[in-house]
Order: sequence, then C-alpha cells, then structure tokens
Amino acid sequence: MGQVDNLSVSSNEPMFKSVLIANRGEIAVRIARTLRSMGIRSVAIYSEVDRYSAHVTAADSAVALKGNTPAETYLRGDLIIATAKSQNVEAIIPGYGFLSENVDFAVQCEAAGICFIGPTPEQLRQFGLKHIAYEAAANADLPLLPHSELLADVEEAKLKAQTIGYPVMLKSTAGSGGMAMERCNDENHLVDVFSKVKRAAAKLYSDDGVYLEHCIDDARHIEVQIFGDGHGHVIALNERDCSLQRRHQKIVEETPPPNLSDNVRARLRDAAIRLGTSVKYRSAGTVEFVYDRTCNEFYFLEVNCRLQVEHPVTEATHGIDLIEWMVSLAAEEPPRALYSPPTPEGVAIEVRICSEDPLRNFHPSSGTLSQYQPNAVEVLTAGTYTTIQDYPGRVGHWDAGVPPSGPMDDYAFRLANRLVGNAENAAGLECTLVGPSLRFHISTIIAITGATMNAVLDGTSVDSWKPIPVQAGQILKLERSTSGCRTYIAVRGGFDVPIYLDSRSTFVLGKFGGYAGRILKSGDMLFIDKCISDSIPSSISDALIPHYPAEDEEWQVGVLYGPHGAPDFFMSDYIDQFFATIWQVHHNSNRLGVRLLGPKPTWSRSNGGEAGLHPSNIHDCEYAVGSINFTGDTPIILTQDGPSLGGFVCPVTIAKAELWKIGQMKPNDRIRFFPITFDQALTMEHDQDKSLATLTSSTTYIPLSLLSSSASTTFECILAQLPETATRPTVVYRQAGDHYILIEYGAMQLDLRYRFRVHLLMEELRDHHPVNGILELAPGVRSLQIRYDSRVIHQQQLIVALLAAEDRLPTEESDICVKSRIVHLPLAIEDSATLDAVKRYRETVKESAPWLPNNVDFIQRINGLPSRDDVRRIVFDASYLVLGLGDVYLGAPCAVPIDPRHRLLTSKYNPARTFTAEGTVGIGGVYMCIYGMDSPGGYQLIGRTLPIWNTFVNNTAFEDGHPWLLRFFDQSFFIAYKLLLNRILIIAHSNIFIAQINTSQL
Repeated sequence: MGQVDNLSVSSNEPMFKSVLIANRGEIAVRIARTLRSMGIRSVAIYSEVDRYSAHVTAADSAVALKGNTPAETYLRGDLIIATAKSQNVEAIIPGYGFLSENVDFAVQCEAAGICFIGPTPEQLRQFGLKHIAYEAAANADLPLLPHSELLADVEEAKLKAQTIGYPVMLKSTAGSGGMAMERCNDENHLVDVFSKVKRAAAKLYSDDGVYLEHCIDDARHIEVQIFGDGHGHVIALNERDCSLQRRHQKIVEETPPPNLSDNVRARLRDAAIRLGTSVKYRSAGTVEFVYDRTCNEFYFLEVNCRLQVEHPVTEATHGIDLIEWMVSLAAEEPPRALYSPPTPEGVAIEVRICSEDPLRNFHPSSGTLSQYQPNAVEVLTAGTYTTIQDYPGRVGHWDAGVPPSGPMDDYAFRLANRLVGNAENAAGLECTLVGPSLRFHISTIIAITGATMNAVLDGTSVDSWKPIPVQAGQILKLERSTSGCRTYIAVRGGFDVPIYLDSRSTFVLGKFGGYAGRILKSGDMLFIDKCISDSIPSSISDALIPHYPAEDEEWQVGVLYGPHGAPDFFMSDYIDQFFATIWQVHHNSNRLGVRLLGPKPTWSRSNGGEAGLHPSNIHDCEYAVGSINFTGDTPIILTQDGPSLGGFVCPVTIAKAELWKIGQMKPNDRIRFFPITFDQALTMEHDQDKSLATLTSSTTYIPLSLLSSSASTTFECILAQLPETATRPTVVYRQAGDHYILIEYGAMQLDLRYRFRVHLLMEELRDHHPVNGILELAPGVRSLQIRYDSRVIHQQQLIVALLAAEDRLPTEESDICVKSRIVHLPLAIEDSATLDAVKRYRETVKESAPWLPNNVDFIQRINGLPSRDDVRRIVFDASYLVLGLGDVYLGAPCAVPIDPRHRLLTSKYNPARTFTAEGTVGIGGVYMCIYGMDSPGGYQLIGRTLPIWNTFVNNTAFEDGHPWLLRFFDQSFFIAYKLLLNRILIIAHSNIFIAQINTSQL
C-alpha cells in the first residue's frame, strides 16, 4: 500500500520541521511544493467544499475546518491557529488574500508562539491603510498624486475634489484587489457613488474609510518586487507591468515592462528601495506606482505586504524561489542571494483567464469548461426539480451499476421531440411539479408535453402538445402542475450538454450527466444544438394525448408476473391480493423509486437463508427497470435512477409501454396493477411506437381490466426450467417484464460454481454465439439477466436460443479459469460517516430495530461471536470475491468471503436507509458491499474505505477508461488504516491512489 505522508527529507535538519499553509488553491499548491523541496512538512487546511481540491493532496497532511464559506474557515484566524497548535507546526505562511495582510492574525500568531511568515505586524499596520501608507511614502520622499485625507462625509469629498481636480478616484483606504473604488468624472458622479463605495468598503474590509486621489487616465500600472531582511537591507527584483486590467483586475503581468526607459526603471527601483529601507521592511512585498505617460512621471499608489499572484514572473527571470526566501528568512536563515541578487534574464508573462458569461453582462461563470455559443436558453428560475434527460438514457452499463436515467415519462418526452422535429434521443428538460422560467436568447421552436402546467410566454398562455415558436428575448414560465407530475420541454435541436457514458441524461445522485451533473439552478445557460431535420409537424391527434387520472380516479398499470412469485417466495393468496389492492403512492417517492402503501405481504418462507434473515432477501441479482421490489415488506417501483443489483424479490415488472405512467404519479395517487401477457405487452409497445412515428392513433384502446385475468392461475413467473443432472445444476428461466429474462442456477444457496457457470454462459452469448436482439448481459451471484429487444426477438424465440446455449456449455467437471486481481483497500472501522448514517436512520426512518443502535454489535450478536473485536478480525482476515457490480449503484461490489469461516450472516435494514456515505462498507446476508456514492442502502454498516467510483477517471488505478474500480472476480482484502479517513478519501479523488492491485487467476 502506498503511503500518504511521504516526504523527501534532506540530510540536513530543516530550519522548520512543519509549516501550516493558511490558504487554498494555486498558491497553497505552490507553497506545498516549495516546502517539500526544503524538507519541511506542510500542513494544509480546507473547508468542506474544498475537500477534493488540489492543495489538500499537495500537502503532506491536511486538516478540515468545519464550514463551507471562507468566512467560516479560511478567514477564521482562531481556528487556523488552533489547528497549527494541534499539528505542532512552528510557522504559518498565508500566501496572498485571506489573512495574508491581517494585522490581528499576525499578532495572534506571535502571541501563540508561532512564526508568521511575512512582514512584521507593524509593517502590515503601516501599509494596510492607504492614507497611512501615504505618510510613510512621503517620509521616504516618494512622488505622490494629489490626494485627500480620510473623508468625513460627501460634503468634504466635494470640497477636496475641487481642490484636487477632476477626474478623481474615490478609494477605500483598506481596499485591495481593485474593489471598493470608483472613478468620478464630476461632482454629480462623486455624490452618486460616495455611499456605495463606503458600503462596499465596510462590507469587504470592515472599514468604511475612503479618500480621494487624482485620476490619471493615460496611465500605466507599474509595480516593483522588493525583499527585505528586516534589519534595513532591502533589494528590488525588477519591475512588473500590470497595466492591462479589466474591472480593476490585472489580466496580464509582464517583466520587464515594455517601452519603459532604463532611467525610469532605475528611478522606480530606487524609490521602492527607499521606502522599504525606511521601515526596515521584512520579507516579500510589492510597491505599486501609477505611471503618467503624458509626462513620463510616476507616483506612489500602495504597498502590498505579501506575496503577489504575479510573483512567478519575477522568479522566472531571476531564477529564484520567493517562497523559499520567505521561509528561510522567517527561520532566521536569510538566503544568500538576498545580499548578492542574481541579474535578471529574459522576459516572463503571466495571464489571467476569466470564465464569464457574455449573455449575462460577463457575469462570472464557473464550472466544467466545455464550449460557448450564443444560441442558449437562460434559466431564470429552475423550478422544483428540473434536469436534462435524453432517451433511452445511459443504457449498456447496467452490469456496473450505472442506471439508465433518462425521462421518467418517455412517451411524453419522445413526443415532445417529434413535435419540434428532433430525433427522439435529443436532450430535453424534465420538470417536476413546478416548472422553470426560461429566457430564450435565440429564436427557436419548442414543445411542452407531459403533466399539465400553465405555460406563459411573455404573459400569453401557450398550449401544450403542439409546436410553439419562440422569439429571441422571450421568457417562458411554467407554473405548478395541475394534472400529472412531470412536464417535458423540447427545443428544436435539443440541448447541447456533454455526453457521459454514451448519454446526456442527468443522474443527480451520481453527480454526472446533464448540466454539471445536477438539477438546474438560476443563472444556468443551456446551449442548443443544431437540428438536422427540416420538418416540423403542426398538430397531433388528440387521441395521442394521455389522460392523467383525477383525484377520485386511479392509475391502471399493466404488469408482467415475475420474476419472483408464488409459491417460491409469496403465498398465492397474497399475489391475488396484490392485484386486487388499490395502492397509494408514498410521499417519499422520486426518480430512484416510487414507494407504495398497501397490505403487508405474506411470505411462503421464514427467511432468505444465506441471502439474509428476512424472507424478502435473495442472493443478489440484477433488477429490471420497472420491477416492483420488496425491500423487506415495503414495495418500491424501481425507476430510471433506481439500483441495478440487489438482494430483494420482485413479484411483478411493469410493461415497457406502461412505464411512462409511473413518471406521472405523484404522492397520494392511487394505482391498481393488472397482469398482462408478454404478447399483450408487445402489442402495446408496437402500437406506441407506431403512434410516435405517425403522430396518429390507429388502435382502439382496450381497458387493462379486460386484458387481464387472475395472475395466480393464468400467469406464471417461470418460462422454462431444466432439471439438475450429473453435469449441470438446475436452470430456471424467469420472466422479468417484456424486455428481461432472469436465468438462475442451482438451489437458492451460495455456491461459487453457479457464478462460474454464469460466467461461461456470458462468454457463450457474448463471444461465441451472439443472439440478435440481446442488448445486455448482467450477472448476479447465481443468476444472469438478459436484457433484450422484444421487437427484434420474441420471448419464446429467445428462450429457445438460451436453452441451446446452455446445452453448449462445458460440464461442471470441466476446469474453468477466470482472470482475477488482488485488490488491497484501507478500511477504517466505524468512522464518523458510518455512525452518522445509522444515527440519521434512527432519527428519520426507524428509531428501534434489532440492528440498532450499533450495526457491529448486531453482527457480533447474531453470529454468536464473543466480542466486537472478532467482527473486526474476521473482516480483515477475509478475502472477498467480487461476484457482481452495482450492488445498489456505481460499481459497488457484491462480494463474498472465499473462506466460509469468514462469512458473517446478517439481515438487511427493513425499511432501507435513505442515506449511506460514499465508500461505506456494509454486510448483508453473507455479502460485502462498498457503496459507490452517497445513496440509500440496506446493508449493516461496519466502516469506510476508498471510493470505488471515479467519475472523470482522473486516477490511474481506474483501468481501461472505466469509472468503476473493481472487476468481476476481483479478490479484495481490507487493511486496517489509522489515518483520518477524510484524508484517505481526498487522496483517492486525486491521482494518488492507495489501493494496491495485482493480477492473478482463479
């Protein structure tokens, strides 16, 4: 296992052993690099939102400060000093910004016995306020612009401005970075902005003092880098030109300044040295001047008593490291070059890149850089839950736990795209309950379908289910839905967002896809792609517009029986009751799943055996989208963002052509399920496809109640079955909707031979004899899910092909060799996030249960172990074999100890948790899982390890460009790790990985 704290220690004892960096971002990374080269341990600090920032992993260790905003963290000198003490650091270096020029902080550091790497507190005080700095400059005989003292009020400002002469600059005495300042052309302008500048100064610097200074319009901004030893020796390290500015922010820094005479440059350096010498300046600083090009004269502006953002250009031309100089001087070992400075060579330029949005008056626009083009839609208000989706979504990665996402109501979504002339896979908006307000910056055509929301375009109501012309500048507003749950907005060309894993759909829980992997927010800019179609239908048949039930009506949904029914799992009477019940939608329903309220199930067995202690538990298998999944006694419809692999039974699966109805259900809606046959489901899908293609309805609607009959007598879950033989286990082919078949091997028990046979069948169908129409193969513990296109291959034809494939497999006695890797992962038992998840469950879901208040205690108790330490010992002794991926989500392994003595048997949460932290390790049944992201879950929690999902694959441990770490048949070992787990997680998100992976064979 790689090391986290790996220092390159020099042979000589370092001047400081440890230094805390009181900053973040680029400067903190740069300081950490210098400290490491000096053999000094660096300690970083970070806020919660910065936990994965580069500076956290660049340092040798990092400490979290509670809070998210700078005011809560990086500006809290007391917290920083307390952290420094706890880390036994000898010095603090502040970089630039934040507390770098804060007098009180410097004083507090010295009072705490910690060296402040920078100027003295007195120098910070002397140059921190510009009106006081003017006095020091005058005493050193530096040229000054006509200026005022601090102004008492606007009347005094008017008088002083008349004396100085317009134009004038009204400036904060405590200001920096070009903020809290305003150029005034005349008295009216001065009066208008006086209060504004004072308020800004008070807000930004806690000091509303302002003064006036004559403004030179034809000017250059020249600054001189100085460095002093604190005893009167000061040198000037060339000049920098920072005249090219925007909004008073420096854009380009260049040294040496072009087109500046040697005489002027020498005078600038001499003036800077005089000022620094007069106060016995210590450490790095910058003396700034304004240069009047009309008369070739310069004037003092201010002193920055810190390192500047642009310091690298000086370092580049002098071949020095100013941070190393600052640290050495602070340790009372001034650099030799300070007394014999190098001669500068060459030219260096630094450029600031600004991320701004021209459509919003160049407002700052941060995020992942993709592209910019003016054909955009601006989000004014985002609505309740608005995301970008495409159809059919992110299919093809079900075996790794990646949900398809995509529209919850694909019928309305596809129809909206047809109305504007798009291909059905063009990206559109899904709006839940309350819609957004959008400003269009380009003329286009849109369509609104799905749930009924009052839609207003520039104050005029517009109709849904038809094309709507929109002119550039118009605003579309969608209000609360009055019927249905989700409304869709298609725009001609579709929304142009990056494709991730073959789709533009948003998976909010996984934080990828769509717009920055999240719901939309006010201020977002959605770019529109080019449309390749010229035809736009003008109307559609009213028969295509679906009816959404009123409050006194119920949804009728067609389902296929299976994969898990009676009598294997449920009592037959309960299946009848299931179809006779009018279910109610629970308020805790969303894109992950729709919870149902209704009668408690009656089970035909008392428990799930090795799969878990509850009768709903089974050995993990892949779920079908649209399955009704019993997590314990609670039925949940698994929807577009639902989990792929899990260990709970599913008695019915919603037909593909009926799934759109689930997307329109809202809390308290009522549902009744009707069983239908595969052929009925196939006919419904063909009719739906034809309607979308022709925009007409050519079929007569038949109520589901007439299509349906008694499930327990007419319908069967099992499509085919092969008996056990001397060379083959039992094989059961279960119906899982009209697009899935679930194949199960052997008895309902854990037998690794079954998983190897699943592997052989996958190879047979994927590599040796592919079957046209099969779209995806996803393995479970003793099962293989086949996802297929029933419009290409009929269910019965597929069964014939699968039976033939089974006959071609080797016998059980044959040797099987599979690729395997050995993966070592650090594990912190019962870290804070693990315990917090259990606490949250007790507070929000269920206060008491056998596994509460402590999951490890529960595991110990039900396994008859003498102590909690035995649970820990077994977990660390075990070698876990990965049998499936996506156990809940995103590459999460379903793994079992190879040695049966290491198999701890547990039940699962009932009902499931609503939150589990990324990287949490849990045990359910005899299986181990690592949660790939913050998500719901049901396993008993024991600790936390590294993330096993890396969205942008910026870590070399993630092979073949896949964002999931583990592979089928990996052997995972846990290693006890004492370092703070937050540090492990931060490092794992960077390109420093501490998982050791070796290749082997099974």
